[in-house]
Amino acid sequence: MRQAVIGFLFLFIFAGSAVAQDDVTTQNASSATGGAWITGPASNPLSFLNGPAYRTFGSTSPYDFPDFDPATLLNRRLPRWIGFEAEERFRYEGYHDAAFKAGNNDAYSLNRFRYQMELQPRRWFKLVSQVQDARPIAENPPIGPPNENTWDLKLAYAQAGDPETQRISLRVGRQLINYNNTIIANSEWRNQGRSYDGAVANLRFGSSRLGIFAASAVIPRDAGISHHGKGNDIYGAYGHIENLYRGAVLEPFFLWRVQPAVSVETGPAKTGRQNEQAYGLRLKGKVLGQMDYSFEAVEERGSDRPDHIHAWGTTFGVAYRFDDLRAHPRVFGQYDFASGDQHSRDGIHGTFDTMYPTAHDRLGITDQFGWQNIGALRAGLTIEPHHRWTVTGQFLDFHLASATDGLYNSSGGLIFRDLTGRAGTHVGEEYDVYSWYELNAHVNIGAGVGHIMPGSFLAATTSSPTLNYSYFAINFKDNGKGRF
Repeated sequence: MRQAVIGFLFLFIFAGSAVAQDDVTTQNASSATGGAWITGPASNPLSFLNGPAYRTFGSTSPYDFPDFDPATLLNRRLPRWIGFEAEERFRYEGYHDAAFKAGNNDAYSLNRFRYQMELQPRRWFKLVSQVQDARPIAENPPIGPPNENTWDLKLAYAQAGDPETQRISLRVGRQLINYNNTIIANSEWRNQGRSYDGAVANLRFGSSRLGIFAASAVIPRDAGISHHGKGNDIYGAYGHIENLYRGAVLEPFFLWRVQPAVSVETGPAKTGRQNEQAYGLRLKGKVLGQMDYSFEAVEERGSDRPDHIHAWGTTFGVAYRFDDLRAHPRVFGQYDFASGDQHSRDGIHGTFDTMYPTAHDRLGITDQFGWQNIGALRAGLTIEPHHRWTVTGQFLDFHLASATDGLYNSSGGLIFRDLTGRAGTHVGEEYDVYSWYELNAHVNIGAGVGHIMPGSFLAATTSSPTLNYSYFAINFKDNGKGRF
Protein backbone atom coordinates (compact mmCIF):
# COMPACT_ATOMS: atom_id res chain seq x y z
CA MET A 1 0.00 0.00 0.00
CA ARG A 2 2.85 2.40 0.82
CA GLN A 3 4.27 2.00 -2.71
CA ALA A 4 0.86 2.70 -4.21
CA VAL A 5 0.50 5.93 -2.24
CA ILE A 6 4.00 6.99 -3.28
CA GLY A 7 3.07 6.30 -6.91
CA PHE A 8 0.02 8.54 -6.77
CA LEU A 9 1.99 11.31 -5.07
CA PHE A 10 4.68 11.00 -7.72
CA LEU A 11 2.12 11.49 -10.44
CA PHE A 12 0.51 14.55 -8.84
CA ILE A 13 3.83 16.20 -8.08
CA PHE A 14 5.40 15.43 -11.43
CA ALA A 15 2.37 16.20 -13.54
CA GLY A 16 1.47 19.46 -11.85
CA SER A 17 -1.60 20.63 -13.74
CA ALA A 18 -1.45 17.25 -15.43
CA VAL A 19 -3.59 16.10 -18.23
CA ALA A 20 -5.04 12.68 -18.53
CA GLN A 21 -5.64 10.84 -21.68
CA ASP A 22 -9.41 10.85 -21.95
CA ASP A 23 -10.95 7.42 -22.44
CA VAL A 24 -13.95 8.66 -24.42
CA THR A 25 -12.46 7.77 -27.81
CA THR A 26 -9.79 5.33 -28.86
CA GLN A 27 -7.48 7.72 -30.68
CA ASN A 28 -6.28 9.23 -27.40
CA ALA A 29 -3.96 6.31 -26.68
CA SER A 30 -1.98 6.81 -29.88
CA SER A 31 1.82 6.79 -29.94
CA ALA A 32 2.08 9.88 -32.17
CA THR A 33 0.55 13.33 -31.96
CA GLY A 34 -2.86 14.29 -33.29
CA GLY A 35 -4.41 10.86 -32.83
CA ALA A 36 -2.03 9.08 -35.22
CA TRP A 37 0.29 6.09 -34.77
CA ILE A 38 4.01 5.96 -35.37
CA THR A 39 3.57 2.64 -37.16
CA GLY A 40 0.64 3.68 -39.32
CA PRO A 41 -3.05 2.88 -39.70
CA ALA A 42 -2.83 -0.88 -39.09
CA SER A 43 -2.22 -0.15 -35.42
CA ASN A 44 -5.69 1.33 -35.15
CA PRO A 45 -7.81 0.61 -38.23
CA LEU A 46 -10.87 2.20 -36.63
CA SER A 47 -9.06 5.40 -35.73
CA PHE A 48 -10.62 7.41 -38.56
CA LEU A 49 -14.02 6.58 -37.14
CA ASN A 50 -13.19 8.61 -34.04
CA GLY A 51 -11.83 11.70 -35.73
CA PRO A 52 -10.68 13.33 -38.96
CA ALA A 53 -9.12 11.28 -41.74
CA TYR A 54 -5.62 12.51 -40.91
CA ARG A 55 -5.60 10.06 -38.05
CA THR A 56 -4.88 7.42 -40.67
CA PHE A 57 -2.75 9.83 -42.71
CA GLY A 58 -5.47 10.41 -45.28
CA SER A 59 -6.06 13.79 -46.92
CA THR A 60 -8.76 16.27 -45.94
CA SER A 61 -10.27 16.24 -49.43
CA PRO A 62 -13.84 14.98 -49.99
CA TYR A 63 -14.61 11.27 -49.79
CA ASP A 64 -15.09 9.27 -52.97
CA PHE A 65 -18.44 7.82 -51.87
CA PRO A 66 -21.59 9.36 -50.33
CA ASP A 67 -21.94 9.21 -46.58
CA PHE A 68 -23.91 6.47 -44.85
CA ASP A 69 -25.15 7.40 -41.35
CA PRO A 70 -28.51 5.80 -40.45
CA ALA A 71 -28.11 6.36 -36.69
CA THR A 72 -27.46 10.07 -37.28
CA LEU A 73 -30.54 10.35 -39.49
CA LEU A 74 -32.62 8.64 -36.80
CA ASN A 75 -31.31 10.89 -34.04
CA ARG A 76 -32.25 14.02 -35.97
CA ARG A 77 -35.90 12.96 -35.65
CA LEU A 78 -35.70 12.22 -31.92
CA PRO A 79 -35.65 14.49 -28.86
CA ARG A 80 -32.20 15.76 -27.86
CA TRP A 81 -32.17 13.74 -24.61
CA ILE A 82 -32.07 10.36 -26.42
CA GLY A 83 -29.65 9.10 -29.07
CA PHE A 84 -28.44 5.92 -30.73
CA GLU A 85 -25.17 4.65 -32.23
CA ALA A 86 -24.53 1.66 -34.50
CA GLU A 87 -21.45 -0.34 -35.48
CA GLU A 88 -21.02 -3.32 -37.80
CA ARG A 89 -17.75 -5.06 -38.59
CA PHE A 90 -17.02 -8.01 -40.85
CA ARG A 91 -13.58 -9.60 -41.16
CA TYR A 92 -12.25 -12.67 -42.96
CA GLU A 93 -9.12 -14.30 -41.53
CA GLY A 94 -6.98 -17.15 -42.81
CA TYR A 95 -4.11 -18.97 -41.06
CA HIS A 96 -1.64 -21.52 -42.43
CA ASP A 97 0.26 -23.53 -39.80
CA ALA A 98 -1.39 -21.53 -37.01
CA ALA A 99 0.39 -21.55 -33.63
CA PHE A 100 3.42 -22.90 -35.57
CA LYS A 101 1.87 -26.36 -35.86
CA ALA A 102 2.18 -28.17 -39.18
CA GLY A 103 -1.17 -28.61 -40.93
CA ASN A 104 -3.01 -26.41 -38.42
CA ASN A 105 -4.90 -24.39 -41.04
CA ASP A 106 -8.10 -22.41 -40.63
CA ALA A 107 -10.13 -19.85 -42.56
CA TYR A 108 -13.21 -18.19 -41.11
CA SER A 109 -15.17 -14.96 -40.90
CA LEU A 110 -15.91 -12.77 -37.89
CA ASN A 111 -19.00 -10.60 -37.55
CA ARG A 112 -19.53 -8.04 -34.81
CA PHE A 113 -22.58 -5.86 -34.29
CA ARG A 114 -22.98 -3.18 -31.62
CA TYR A 115 -25.95 -0.99 -30.84
CA GLN A 116 -25.81 1.81 -28.29
CA MET A 117 -28.42 3.94 -26.56
CA GLU A 118 -27.66 7.18 -24.73
CA LEU A 119 -30.05 9.00 -22.40
CA GLN A 120 -29.10 12.54 -21.36
CA PRO A 121 -31.84 14.15 -19.25
CA ARG A 122 -29.44 16.91 -18.14
CA ARG A 123 -26.47 18.50 -19.88
CA TRP A 124 -24.18 17.31 -17.07
CA PHE A 125 -25.57 13.77 -16.71
CA LYS A 126 -26.07 10.84 -19.08
CA LEU A 127 -26.65 7.08 -19.10
CA VAL A 128 -25.08 4.86 -21.77
CA SER A 129 -25.72 1.23 -22.64
CA GLN A 130 -24.42 -0.87 -25.53
CA VAL A 131 -25.17 -4.45 -26.55
CA GLN A 132 -22.74 -6.52 -28.61
CA ASP A 133 -23.13 -9.64 -30.71
CA ALA A 134 -19.83 -11.15 -31.89
CA ARG A 135 -19.80 -14.43 -33.82
CA PRO A 136 -17.37 -16.53 -35.86
CA ILE A 137 -18.51 -18.15 -39.10
CA ALA A 138 -17.02 -21.49 -40.24
CA GLU A 139 -14.21 -21.45 -37.65
CA ASN A 140 -12.65 -24.75 -36.60
CA PRO A 141 -13.56 -25.71 -33.01
CA PRO A 142 -13.07 -25.05 -30.18
CA ILE A 143 -15.05 -21.83 -30.53
CA GLY A 144 -15.38 -19.19 -27.86
CA PRO A 145 -13.94 -15.82 -26.80
CA PRO A 146 -12.40 -13.72 -28.17
CA ASN A 147 -14.13 -14.66 -31.45
CA GLU A 148 -17.50 -15.66 -29.99
CA ASN A 149 -19.32 -13.39 -27.56
CA THR A 150 -23.02 -13.41 -28.42
CA TRP A 151 -25.42 -10.80 -27.07
CA ASP A 152 -23.28 -9.38 -24.32
CA LEU A 153 -23.57 -6.10 -22.43
CA LYS A 154 -20.57 -4.19 -23.73
CA LEU A 155 -21.24 -0.83 -22.02
CA ALA A 156 -23.45 0.23 -19.12
CA TYR A 157 -22.37 3.37 -17.28
CA ALA A 158 -23.52 6.64 -15.80
CA GLN A 159 -21.51 9.81 -16.39
CA ALA A 160 -21.68 13.06 -14.46
CA GLY A 161 -19.91 15.96 -16.15
CA ASP A 162 -18.25 16.19 -19.55
CA PRO A 163 -14.52 15.32 -19.66
CA GLU A 164 -14.11 17.41 -22.81
CA THR A 165 -15.52 20.67 -21.40
CA GLN A 166 -15.83 20.51 -17.59
CA ARG A 167 -13.14 20.52 -14.92
CA ILE A 168 -14.43 17.44 -13.12
CA SER A 169 -16.29 14.44 -14.49
CA LEU A 170 -17.02 10.97 -13.19
CA ARG A 171 -17.97 7.79 -15.01
CA VAL A 172 -19.15 4.68 -13.15
CA GLY A 173 -20.05 1.29 -14.60
CA ARG A 174 -19.02 -0.85 -17.56
CA GLN A 175 -16.91 1.26 -19.90
CA LEU A 176 -13.83 1.51 -22.13
CA ILE A 177 -10.47 2.49 -20.66
CA ASN A 178 -7.82 3.24 -23.24
CA TYR A 179 -5.24 5.57 -21.78
CA ASN A 180 -2.26 3.77 -23.29
CA ASN A 181 -2.36 1.05 -25.95
CA THR A 182 0.88 -0.59 -24.84
CA ILE A 183 -0.28 -1.49 -21.34
CA ILE A 184 -3.94 -0.61 -20.71
CA ALA A 185 -6.46 -0.47 -23.54
CA ASN A 186 -9.64 -1.95 -25.00
CA SER A 187 -8.00 -3.85 -27.88
CA GLU A 188 -10.68 -3.24 -30.50
CA TRP A 189 -9.22 -5.59 -33.12
CA ARG A 190 -10.42 -8.58 -31.12
CA ASN A 191 -13.91 -9.60 -32.05
CA GLN A 192 -15.28 -8.90 -28.59
CA GLY A 193 -12.85 -6.13 -27.58
CA ARG A 194 -12.28 -5.40 -23.90
CA SER A 195 -14.49 -3.62 -21.36
CA TYR A 196 -13.86 -2.68 -17.73
CA ASP A 197 -16.19 -2.50 -14.74
CA GLY A 198 -15.04 0.46 -12.70
CA ALA A 199 -15.01 4.15 -11.88
CA VAL A 200 -13.01 6.84 -13.71
CA ALA A 201 -12.60 10.45 -12.58
CA ASN A 202 -11.28 12.98 -15.10
CA LEU A 203 -9.90 16.28 -13.82
CA ARG A 204 -9.40 19.07 -16.33
CA PHE A 205 -7.24 22.18 -15.94
CA GLY A 206 -7.59 24.21 -19.10
CA SER A 207 -6.15 22.00 -21.80
CA SER A 208 -4.71 19.64 -19.19
CA ARG A 209 -6.28 16.59 -17.55
CA LEU A 210 -5.64 13.97 -14.93
CA GLY A 211 -7.43 10.63 -14.95
CA ILE A 212 -7.79 8.46 -11.84
CA PHE A 213 -9.46 5.06 -12.06
CA ALA A 214 -10.24 1.79 -10.30
CA ALA A 215 -11.43 -1.07 -12.49
CA SER A 216 -11.62 -4.78 -13.22
CA ALA A 217 -11.35 -6.17 -16.74
CA VAL A 218 -14.46 -7.99 -17.94
CA ILE A 219 -13.87 -11.67 -18.74
CA PRO A 220 -15.92 -12.43 -21.88
CA ARG A 221 -18.30 -15.37 -22.04
CA ASP A 222 -19.25 -17.14 -25.24
CA ALA A 223 -22.90 -16.12 -24.69
CA GLY A 224 -24.83 -13.87 -22.36
CA ILE A 225 -23.71 -11.11 -20.03
CA SER A 226 -20.04 -11.31 -19.05
CA HIS A 227 -18.61 -10.41 -15.63
CA HIS A 228 -15.28 -9.22 -14.32
CA GLY A 229 -12.91 -11.53 -12.45
CA LYS A 230 -13.26 -11.30 -8.67
CA GLY A 231 -10.08 -9.94 -7.11
CA ASN A 232 -8.45 -9.09 -10.46
CA ASP A 233 -8.28 -5.32 -10.08
CA ILE A 234 -6.27 -2.48 -11.54
CA TYR A 235 -5.97 1.05 -10.18
CA GLY A 236 -4.17 3.95 -11.72
CA ALA A 237 -3.60 7.58 -12.51
CA TYR A 238 -2.69 8.78 -15.98
CA GLY A 239 -1.39 12.26 -16.75
CA HIS A 240 -0.83 14.24 -19.90
CA ILE A 241 1.14 17.50 -20.03
CA GLU A 242 0.83 19.47 -23.26
CA ASN A 243 2.72 22.39 -24.77
CA LEU A 244 6.15 21.39 -23.58
CA TYR A 245 9.26 22.24 -25.59
CA ARG A 246 8.25 22.59 -29.26
CA GLY A 247 4.83 21.13 -28.64
CA ALA A 248 5.98 17.87 -27.03
CA VAL A 249 3.51 15.91 -24.90
CA LEU A 250 4.50 14.15 -21.67
CA GLU A 251 2.33 11.44 -20.12
CA PRO A 252 3.44 10.20 -16.67
CA PHE A 253 1.40 7.34 -15.22
CA PHE A 254 1.13 4.95 -12.31
CA LEU A 255 -0.66 1.58 -12.32
CA TRP A 256 -1.33 -0.79 -9.44
CA ARG A 257 -2.47 -4.32 -10.29
CA VAL A 258 -3.60 -7.04 -7.86
CA GLN A 259 -4.56 -10.65 -8.59
CA PRO A 260 -5.43 -13.40 -6.10
CA ALA A 261 -3.35 -16.16 -7.75
CA VAL A 262 -0.45 -16.08 -10.21
CA SER A 263 2.33 -18.59 -10.89
CA VAL A 264 5.36 -18.27 -8.58
CA GLU A 265 8.89 -19.60 -8.69
CA THR A 266 9.55 -20.33 -5.01
CA GLY A 267 7.66 -21.35 -1.89
CA PRO A 268 5.53 -24.37 -1.01
CA ALA A 269 2.61 -23.34 -3.24
CA LYS A 270 2.59 -23.04 -7.05
CA THR A 271 0.62 -19.80 -6.95
CA GLY A 272 0.70 -16.63 -4.90
CA ARG A 273 -1.06 -13.27 -4.61
CA GLN A 274 0.15 -10.52 -6.95
CA ASN A 275 0.73 -6.96 -5.79
CA GLU A 276 2.33 -5.12 -8.70
CA GLN A 277 3.10 -1.45 -9.31
CA ALA A 278 4.11 0.06 -12.65
CA TYR A 279 5.68 3.50 -12.97
CA GLY A 280 6.04 4.94 -16.45
CA LEU A 281 5.97 7.83 -18.83
CA ARG A 282 5.51 8.49 -22.51
CA LEU A 283 7.00 11.41 -24.43
CA LYS A 284 5.74 12.17 -27.91
CA GLY A 285 5.75 15.04 -30.33
CA LYS A 286 6.52 16.32 -33.79
CA VAL A 287 9.63 18.09 -35.11
CA LEU A 288 10.91 19.23 -38.50
CA GLY A 289 7.39 19.65 -39.78
CA GLN A 290 6.39 16.03 -40.47
CA MET A 291 8.59 13.95 -38.15
CA ASP A 292 6.74 12.18 -35.34
CA TYR A 293 8.60 10.66 -32.40
CA SER A 294 7.54 8.65 -29.37
CA PHE A 295 9.37 7.25 -26.34
CA GLU A 296 7.93 5.21 -23.50
CA ALA A 297 9.47 3.51 -20.46
CA VAL A 298 7.80 1.39 -17.76
CA GLU A 299 9.33 0.04 -14.54
CA GLU A 300 7.50 -2.73 -12.63
CA ARG A 301 7.98 -3.54 -8.95
CA GLY A 302 6.08 -5.37 -6.23
CA SER A 303 5.60 -9.05 -5.49
CA ASP A 304 4.11 -12.31 -6.67
CA ARG A 305 4.27 -13.66 -3.15
CA PRO A 306 6.77 -14.87 -2.18
CA ASP A 307 8.65 -13.76 -5.32
CA HIS A 308 9.79 -10.20 -5.99
CA ILE A 309 8.90 -8.38 -9.23
CA HIS A 310 11.72 -6.60 -11.04
CA ALA A 311 10.87 -5.97 -14.71
CA TRP A 312 10.88 -3.18 -17.24
CA GLY A 313 9.95 -2.34 -20.80
CA THR A 314 10.56 0.42 -23.28
CA THR A 315 9.53 1.44 -26.77
CA PHE A 316 10.64 4.28 -29.02
CA GLY A 317 9.87 5.15 -32.61
CA VAL A 318 10.18 7.81 -35.26
CA ALA A 319 8.39 8.49 -38.54
CA TYR A 320 8.74 11.07 -41.30
CA ARG A 321 6.27 11.88 -44.06
CA PHE A 322 7.43 13.48 -47.32
CA ASP A 323 4.49 15.73 -48.16
CA ASP A 324 6.18 17.20 -51.23
CA LEU A 325 6.63 13.85 -52.96
CA ARG A 326 4.03 11.97 -54.96
CA ALA A 327 2.01 9.47 -52.88
CA HIS A 328 3.36 11.18 -49.72
CA PRO A 329 5.69 8.34 -48.62
CA ARG A 330 6.05 7.98 -44.87
CA VAL A 331 8.94 5.98 -43.43
CA PHE A 332 8.85 4.73 -39.85
CA GLY A 333 10.99 2.75 -37.45
CA GLN A 334 10.39 1.44 -33.97
CA TYR A 335 12.12 -0.64 -31.31
CA ASP A 336 10.30 -2.45 -28.51
CA PHE A 337 11.93 -4.18 -25.56
CA ALA A 338 10.45 -6.03 -22.60
CA SER A 339 12.56 -7.79 -19.98
CA GLY A 340 12.56 -11.53 -19.38
CA ASP A 341 13.30 -13.84 -16.48
CA GLN A 342 16.95 -14.79 -16.09
CA HIS A 343 16.58 -17.72 -13.67
CA SER A 344 13.49 -19.86 -13.16
CA ARG A 345 14.03 -20.52 -9.43
CA ASP A 346 15.71 -17.40 -8.02
CA GLY A 347 12.58 -15.80 -6.54
CA ILE A 348 12.81 -12.74 -8.81
CA HIS A 349 10.10 -12.37 -11.45
CA GLY A 350 11.84 -10.60 -14.31
CA THR A 351 9.29 -11.13 -17.10
CA PHE A 352 7.61 -7.85 -17.99
CA ASP A 353 3.84 -7.84 -17.45
CA THR A 354 2.08 -6.27 -20.43
CA MET A 355 -1.19 -6.11 -18.40
CA TYR A 356 -4.11 -5.15 -20.74
CA PRO A 357 -2.66 -4.02 -24.07
CA THR A 358 -4.06 -3.50 -27.54
CA ALA A 359 -3.38 -6.81 -29.26
CA HIS A 360 -3.40 -5.98 -32.97
CA ASP A 361 -0.11 -4.92 -34.56
CA ARG A 362 1.59 -4.54 -31.21
CA LEU A 363 4.38 -6.62 -32.73
CA GLY A 364 3.26 -7.19 -36.33
CA ILE A 365 -0.14 -7.82 -37.87
CA THR A 366 -0.03 -11.61 -37.38
CA ASP A 367 -0.44 -10.93 -33.64
CA GLN A 368 1.61 -13.94 -32.57
CA PHE A 369 3.92 -12.37 -29.98
CA GLY A 370 3.40 -10.20 -26.93
CA TRP A 371 5.46 -7.46 -25.28
CA GLN A 372 7.18 -9.80 -22.81
CA ASN A 373 10.76 -11.13 -22.86
CA ILE A 374 11.29 -9.74 -26.31
CA GLY A 375 13.16 -7.22 -28.40
CA ALA A 376 11.53 -6.25 -31.69
CA LEU A 377 12.97 -4.01 -34.37
CA ARG A 378 10.48 -2.64 -36.92
CA ALA A 379 10.90 -0.64 -40.15
CA GLY A 380 8.30 0.23 -42.73
CA LEU A 381 6.92 2.50 -45.43
CA THR A 382 3.40 3.87 -46.00
CA ILE A 383 2.30 5.43 -49.28
CA GLU A 384 -0.96 7.08 -50.39
CA PRO A 385 -1.70 6.07 -54.01
CA HIS A 386 -4.99 8.00 -53.76
CA HIS A 387 -6.43 10.31 -51.13
CA ARG A 388 -7.85 8.31 -48.23
CA TRP A 389 -6.08 5.14 -49.44
CA THR A 390 -2.91 3.94 -47.72
CA VAL A 391 -0.62 0.96 -48.45
CA THR A 392 1.98 -0.10 -45.91
CA GLY A 393 4.83 -2.59 -45.93
CA GLN A 394 6.83 -3.41 -42.82
CA PHE A 395 9.57 -5.73 -41.56
CA LEU A 396 10.09 -6.91 -37.98
CA ASP A 397 12.97 -8.82 -36.41
CA PHE A 398 12.35 -10.58 -33.06
CA HIS A 399 14.80 -11.69 -30.36
CA LEU A 400 14.23 -13.03 -26.86
CA ALA A 401 15.47 -10.75 -24.09
CA SER A 402 16.49 -13.84 -22.08
CA ALA A 403 17.30 -17.17 -23.73
CA THR A 404 16.16 -19.12 -20.64
CA ASP A 405 12.76 -17.41 -20.52
CA GLY A 406 10.03 -18.17 -23.03
CA LEU A 407 8.12 -16.67 -25.94
CA TYR A 408 4.72 -15.18 -25.04
CA ASN A 409 1.61 -14.50 -27.08
CA SER A 410 -0.27 -11.20 -27.29
CA SER A 411 -2.45 -12.19 -24.30
CA GLY A 412 0.53 -12.87 -22.06
CA GLY A 413 0.42 -16.66 -22.30
CA LEU A 414 3.63 -18.70 -22.54
CA ILE A 415 3.76 -20.54 -25.89
CA PHE A 416 7.35 -21.90 -26.19
CA ARG A 417 10.28 -22.14 -23.80
CA ASP A 418 13.75 -23.67 -23.69
CA LEU A 419 15.02 -23.61 -20.10
CA THR A 420 18.51 -24.61 -21.25
CA GLY A 421 18.84 -21.56 -23.50
CA ARG A 422 20.40 -23.69 -26.25
CA ALA A 423 17.74 -22.70 -28.81
CA GLY A 424 19.21 -19.20 -28.84
CA THR A 425 17.43 -15.87 -28.78
CA HIS A 426 16.60 -15.21 -32.45
CA VAL A 427 12.85 -15.83 -32.75
CA GLY A 428 12.46 -14.91 -36.41
CA GLU A 429 11.34 -12.22 -38.83
CA GLU A 430 7.93 -11.03 -39.97
CA TYR A 431 6.98 -9.42 -43.29
CA ASP A 432 3.66 -7.58 -43.55
CA VAL A 433 1.75 -5.75 -46.28
CA TYR A 434 -1.62 -4.13 -45.57
CA SER A 435 -3.91 -1.46 -46.97
CA TRP A 436 -6.84 0.69 -45.80
CA TYR A 437 -9.28 2.73 -47.85
CA GLU A 438 -11.85 5.14 -46.39
CA LEU A 439 -15.01 5.08 -48.51
CA ASN A 440 -16.76 7.78 -46.47
CA ALA A 441 -16.82 9.20 -42.97
CA HIS A 442 -18.28 5.99 -41.53
CA VAL A 443 -17.03 3.08 -43.65
CA ASN A 444 -13.58 1.74 -44.48
CA ILE A 445 -12.20 -1.47 -45.96
CA GLY A 446 -8.83 -3.09 -45.49
CA ALA A 447 -6.75 -6.15 -46.31
CA GLY A 448 -3.39 -7.50 -45.23
CA VAL A 449 -1.01 -10.44 -45.35
CA GLY A 450 1.74 -11.41 -42.93
CA HIS A 451 4.46 -14.06 -43.05
CA ILE A 452 6.81 -15.20 -40.27
CA MET A 453 10.21 -16.70 -41.10
CA PRO A 454 11.92 -18.72 -38.34
CA GLY A 455 15.05 -17.90 -36.40
CA SER A 456 17.01 -20.40 -34.33
CA PHE A 457 14.48 -20.36 -31.47
CA LEU A 458 11.37 -21.18 -33.52
CA ALA A 459 13.28 -23.72 -35.60
CA ALA A 460 14.30 -25.59 -32.44
CA THR A 461 11.04 -25.43 -30.47
CA THR A 462 8.22 -25.77 -33.02
CA SER A 463 7.02 -28.39 -35.50
CA SER A 464 6.38 -25.78 -38.21
CA PRO A 465 8.35 -22.58 -37.62
CA THR A 466 6.76 -20.58 -40.45
CA LEU A 467 3.30 -18.99 -40.33
CA ASN A 468 1.05 -17.22 -42.85
CA TYR A 469 -1.88 -14.93 -42.05
CA SER A 470 -4.28 -12.92 -44.19
CA TYR A 471 -7.36 -10.79 -43.58
CA PHE A 472 -10.01 -8.69 -45.31
CA ALA A 473 -12.16 -6.29 -43.27
CA ILE A 474 -15.13 -3.96 -43.66
CA ASN A 475 -15.78 -1.51 -40.82
CA PHE A 476 -18.83 0.69 -40.24
CA LYS A 477 -19.48 3.00 -37.31
CA ASP A 478 -22.04 5.78 -36.90
CA ASN A 479 -21.82 7.65 -33.61
CA GLY A 480 -25.16 9.31 -34.25
CA LYS A 481 -23.70 12.80 -34.54
CA GLY A 482 -23.08 13.09 -38.28
CA ARG A 483 -19.70 13.77 -39.88
CA PHE A 484 -16.78 13.82 -37.52
